[in-house]
Amino acid sequence: MQSQDQYAGLASPPLHADDAGVHQRRTTFPIRTDPLQGDKATEIKLLSVARPHMRAFHYAWLSFFFAFFGWFSIPPLMPTIKKQLGLTADQVSNSNIVSVASTILGRAVGGPMCDRYGSRTVQAVLLVVGAIPVASAALVTSYTGLMFARFFIGLVGCSFIATTYWTSTMFSREVVGSANALAAGWGNLGAGATTLITPQLFNLVTTGGALSDDMGWRVAILFPAFFMVVTGVALYFNSDDCPQGQYNDLRKNNAIDTAATKPAVDMKQGLLHVAKLPVTWILAFQYACSFGVELQVHNVLTEHYYEDFTYSDCDPQTDPNECRRLTQSHATLISSLFGLMCLFARALGGYFSDVGNRRCGMKGRIGVQFLAFAGQAVFLYVYSTTTNLSTSVPLLVFFGIFVQACTGSTYGIVPYVLPSFTGATSGFVGAGGNVGALCWSLMFKGIGNRTTSFKYLSIFVAAAALATFGIKVPGNAALWEKDDSVHGGLAPTEVDDESVHNGKEAAQAAHLLNSW
Repeated sequence: MQSQDQYAGLASPPLHADDAGVHQRRTTFPIRTDPLQGDKATEIKLLSVARPHMRAFHYAWLSFFFAFFGWFSIPPLMPTIKKQLGLTADQVSNSNIVSVASTILGRAVGGPMCDRYGSRTVQAVLLVVGAIPVASAALVTSYTGLMFARFFIGLVGCSFIATTYWTSTMFSREVVGSANALAAGWGNLGAGATTLITPQLFNLVTTGGALSDDMGWRVAILFPAFFMVVTGVALYFNSDDCPQGQYNDLRKNNAIDTAATKPAVDMKQGLLHVAKLPVTWILAFQYACSFGVELQVHNVLTEHYYEDFTYSDCDPQTDPNECRRLTQSHATLISSLFGLMCLFARALGGYFSDVGNRRCGMKGRIGVQFLAFAGQAVFLYVYSTTTNLSTSVPLLVFFGIFVQACTGSTYGIVPYVLPSFTGATSGFVGAGGNVGALCWSLMFKGIGNRTTSFKYLSIFVAAAALATFGIKVPGNAALWEKDDSVHGGLAPTEVDDESVHNGKEAAQAAHLLNSW
């Protein structure tokens, strides 16, 4: 295979970045790029939708947004679904468990799939195919049907891997942390948006008896399925695999070596390489204690506010609302605040990770990681101890900010762990988030009390903060070591020719090696 530097000498006519339907290799771009890093962008222009970099960025977060909108469209309506289907509390917990369990395998495979086929294709397939179980959930009439629907809907969660892989392919090491955090954060916002919007759609179609409650929740969850299909088709035909264009188009024009244009990474080999590094296990555990926590909170938060906040001087047997202080709509409105923190908080984690890298190299990224997890542990513990509704809301907001920042800072480190297998690393760590969500779901079910479960969960988050001291990225010093690496937060190892098409840092690593 050829390296990216070898493509520079190939003859190809200059091509404007917005030209579509062409098969040449792009040589000009509307934003600043670094040819030593495979023409990755060195800046982020949020108001631009120009191809290839910013078009890919906006499709990455938008597709992730609607994937999460569909994935979490059921929990906000669970009080109604629980009543209409006659579900028990254990059955609701089981449905929460399967909704994250199915994503574990999908995330582990999703990274290597991106290595092989490219993130654009993987993302498009996930959205279009994933819309089928989301829409099919409207036909559910039993507990068994709900379990099957939520299991297959959970596979949509793999879209996170394609999102961060895509942005890692398009943006250089100077801004990749911020790009990943922005795209993933705005995409995660879909979970908060569905918590806010879906119940309002339910209210809209059931107001005045227009539709029954049983029909209303079914109509409401068709909304995300439609937008998933539209977004999946649009991104496939209107965005790019890499800065140079589409892999297939480049091969048609012989702009690059045919073997090089299609990643040939062995999935098993990639996962084995990743699994050998202790740092990937630590990051996976930390992601379990950040993104895994986020998933679990999304699944239980509406019920927590709807069922656990009651009037103390009230008899549930005589009160028509069973002494609940909040309606379903009000409970989801408060719950949505947690997800809406994605609008900026995950980006903050990535931004401060980049700042730490510029000032202190990899030690800076690791230091930011510790502070983020420590803050999350503190606010989660305090949140778990309050029974006052007015106090719990601001605590929920601060807890949400830190948990999102943790996810951003974690993926500020991931691209540098094993540059030759960024997709596999991203998938491995991402799967940790879903394993964590599964474990937390089982813990909540076993304990039975959501407030107590939050308290125990804060202990695991504190352990994740301490685990930061064990992070040692190859080629860089650990936080507790005296001398940091001169690599600037980049491991110059494990570089191979496949890196160009896997969104890796191979070109930059080669430049560093040559400079020695």
